[in-house]
Amino acid sequence: MAKLPDDTPFPFRGRVVWLTAEQGGRKTGPPRADDYVANAYVPPQTAHSGLASFALHGFVPEALVSPAAGCWPIVDNSGLYRIQEGTVVVITEGPRPVGYFHVEEVH
Repeated sequence: MAKLPDDTPFPFRGRVVWLTAEQGGRKTGPPRADDYVANAYVPPQTAHSGLASFALHGFVPEALVSPAAGCWPIVDNSGLYRIQEGTVVVITEGPRPVGYFHVEEVH
């Protein structure tokens, strides 16, 4: 898994909800570390039309629901990737959704 620089800003605050394996989520369950970089998209985009690298930080490892912070490490927060308060970001592994990041604040 990619490692971000220690000074990476995480402007999005909210909570992450991981899907269980039975719901189609990660077979190994929620991540075991509090940093996670994967792909994500903002609906109405899909895994085929709007994927970009997304990072989550500061969540409780192995918890199905936890407060978290997020960022787009590669793309700007605009256009297809625009996140604002109330946005739900779909976290994926490949095209498969494995979690949802519910944005409560943008700094």
